[in-house]
Amino acid sequence: MVRLLFALVLLVPLYGQTQPDPTFEVADLKLNVSGPGAPAVQITGGGVTIRNVTLRVLIAAAWALPVDGVKGPDWLDDVRVDLVAKAASPHTPESQLRAMMRPVLRDGMKMVAHVEQREESAWALSALNGQPKMQASDLPAKTEDAHCGPAPSPTNGIRMVCTHETMTSFARILSQIGGWDASGKRVVDQTGLQGAWDFSIEWTPPTSADQPDNGGLTIFAALRAQLGLKLESKRVPVPVVVVDSIARTPTDN
Repeated sequence: MVRLLFALVLLVPLYGQTQPDPTFEVADLKLNVSGPGAPAVQITGGGVTIRNVTLRVLIAAAWALPVDGVKGPDWLDDVRVDLVAKAASPHTPESQLRAMMRPVLRDGMKMVAHVEQREESAWALSALNGQPKMQASDLPAKTEDAHCGPAPSPTNGIRMVCTHETMTSFARILSQIGGWDASGKRVVDQTGLQGAWDFSIEWTPPTSADQPDNGGLTIFAALRAQLGLKLESKRVPVPVVVVDSIARTPTDN
């Protein structure tokens, strides 16, 4: 967990908005008692299928935050749940599906929570001087039109190809990729680059940094050389979800 030194005064209520969160047409939230195993998370196609994840992971998914962005009791890492839900429209965007998960937590887990801005140590993603080494693209008409995923690498490194990706989304993806940052700090977009972009990036994992095929580029060097971006460790204000109270067991739904 990233150590937190202080919280800013700004508090944003999660459930006090003038506009209520949208809701699913049907949602089933249950305990998963199968024990630790491979989790499954799918938020697309007008529905949500999440299996064998901890409560902390489920809350993080509802606000599109990294897991360490959820502050609450330690047992949030022990209770595992399944959520299967369906929206009225199969074209419901991912952002709205995530928002629909919040009333499920509020009603199904009796969760009371709020969002704070806290200053944390994070990786700030920023643009180098000059033009970024990426192709400007159109913003996706639908959430699923944006894609950033693995691709075959001729050098046995890690290669990602991204289309119609915003820098905010790319920063979140970098936060979720394991193996390049032992500290577990989240990545925050400070590029100032608007719109969407098409690009690819390839780097060598630290465990094989002596591999000569692609020069042993770390992700830091690859971002600079291939995309015109850089990562710097600094303290920045980031949103966190603070769980004030929550039940251990879902209510009947």
